[in-house]
Amino acid sequence: MPVTSPAYDDTHNLPGPILAAAGIVAIALTLTTAGYGALTWSALCGLAGTVCLRFGIGLMIIEHRRVKAAMRHDSARQGRV
Repeated sequence: MPVTSPAYDDTHNLPGPILAAAGIVAIALTLTTAGYGALTWSALCGLAGTVCLRFGIGLMIIEHRRVKAAMRHDSARQGRV
C-alpha cells in the first residue's frame, strides 16, 4: 500500500520549542528569585528550568532525527540515494 504523504511533511513540532521556551523563562525566574533572596523558590525554578530545557531540546533533537530518517527513506525509495 503506497504512502500518500511522507512522514516529514509534519513541520509543526510544538512540544519541543514550547518546553525549551518555558525552560528559558524558568531560568530567568530563577535569577529573579535568587536576586530577591527566596532560595526555596530559586531552587524550584532552577529545577523546573533545567527539566524543561533538557526535555525540550531532547524532543527537538529526536524530531530532527526522525525527519532526516524519513527524508533518507523517501529518497532511497525513489532511487535517489
